[in-house]
Amino acid sequence: MKKTNGKRDYTERGNGRLYIRTKDGKEHKPGSGFKGIYYLEYRRPGTDPKTGAPITKRVKERLVYGDGDQGHEKGDPIKSQADALKAQARIVNQYLTGNKADKLRNLKAELEAAEKKHAEAVEDANPPLSIADAWKAYDESSERPDTGEETLRRYQGHWLEFKKWIEKRNPDARYLRDIAGKDAQAYASHLNKTKASPNTFNKHTCFLRLFFKTLAEPARLTGNPFGKIKSKKLKPQGRRELSIEELHTILDTATGELKTLLYIGTFTGLRLGDCTTLKWGEVDLIRGIIRRVPSKTKGHDAKPVTIGIPAALHGILSETPKSRRKGYVAPKYAELYTHENAEGKRIRQSDITREVQTHFRKQGINTHKAGTGSQIKPNPEKPGEYLEEQTGKRAVVEVGFHSLRHTYVSIQAESGTPQAVVQAIVGHGNPAMTAHYTHIGEAAAKQAALAMPSRITDAEFEVLPDPVPAWVKELAATMTADNWQDIQAELMK
Repeated sequence: MKKTNGKRDYTERGNGRLYIRTKDGKEHKPGSGFKGIYYLEYRRPGTDPKTGAPITKRVKERLVYGDGDQGHEKGDPIKSQADALKAQARIVNQYLTGNKADKLRNLKAELEAAEKKHAEAVEDANPPLSIADAWKAYDESSERPDTGEETLRRYQGHWLEFKKWIEKRNPDARYLRDIAGKDAQAYASHLNKTKASPNTFNKHTCFLRLFFKTLAEPARLTGNPFGKIKSKKLKPQGRRELSIEELHTILDTATGELKTLLYIGTFTGLRLGDCTTLKWGEVDLIRGIIRRVPSKTKGHDAKPVTIGIPAALHGILSETPKSRRKGYVAPKYAELYTHENAEGKRIRQSDITREVQTHFRKQGINTHKAGTGSQIKPNPEKPGEYLEEQTGKRAVVEVGFHSLRHTYVSIQAESGTPQAVVQAIVGHGNPAMTAHYTHIGEAAAKQAALAMPSRITDAEFEVLPDPVPAWVKELAATMTADNWQDIQAELMK
């Protein structure tokens, strides 16, 4: 018999060590000629009961027959080398397969951890756009629309309002991309709860959609959180024009800077913001013109509009001594209009609106639509004075400073001022422009039709004979390859 050399003999690496154990407890190499029971020594994968970490434990297992081994009872010891090799393969493959799966899972987890660590390192070196820096990035972006100063300032107000809200809702949000669609939905609900009008709702949500779209790349957004917020249907509630009588009343009864402001609005058609911030440097009383870039259109390519100064406005402006014609024409209202709080939001513009509407109501002009807000009625006990009665319904403003703008368009249209001239001052989208100049266009078209002479329809027309006589057609019908020369000769007679 061949003795073992005392060294442990492992089969193929990773398959464990197969050996024979004789009755005296000694171990021998397979196929050495010794008779005994086969054993397999291998590393069995497991888990540390304390830490849960994967470990391997060296075990020695006595090889026995199983259910599927024919000719042997289950549990009988294996004494044949051939059967021992089969049992070894069965055991090792069982744990090898599990081992590979565990290794792949661990490898995947390590890869994901490494990728996450790498992404964090990249972001630490070049972080995405933060919420704190978002407005500055939008303002400096070359991809944003070329918005006028006034509109841009309003946009900033929308952003600051949303920023303040999101900081309370989600204080952990650091980057712009931390703001999700659910936050946008919640903000839309917030606007509804504050009873924002459809117009206000649309202005906020549409701007924020534009804001996130513009900053998608520097913020590394995967989607626009406001992309699914739908705009509300608007109910037109435009300001009505003032009658000439109403116009005379409010102009004649106004005093001080309010009188100046109302005259500027009436005779220039400019918006409240442009009227309050009009500067003497933009007024040329000698030439009788005002040249100003409207604040709503101020941008890189904005051009000034030229407005003639009517005699009535010229008289009011001329009352200011030459030595005081510096800075703003109406400094009190310019200060109110441009006043900003700590957040840069202009918060006193509504003071001007209230003062103007109060003046209107004192003259008996209802500023709210009938049946809404407060309604003006004559004071039966004090002639010339008026009382306000509350309807209990939400006010729908019908008359205000903007009414002067509509009235300006109306007067210009009735005076025959060319549409292009008025359009340059008030813009294409002014409702009064559409109403008055569409009407003029229709009237002009009808007038042009009436100017066409009716005698055109009585003109005598010459009836031309058929260009091809019937006899020619009959002759041509008989033409063949053999007789065409004869027919040609007939036609040429």
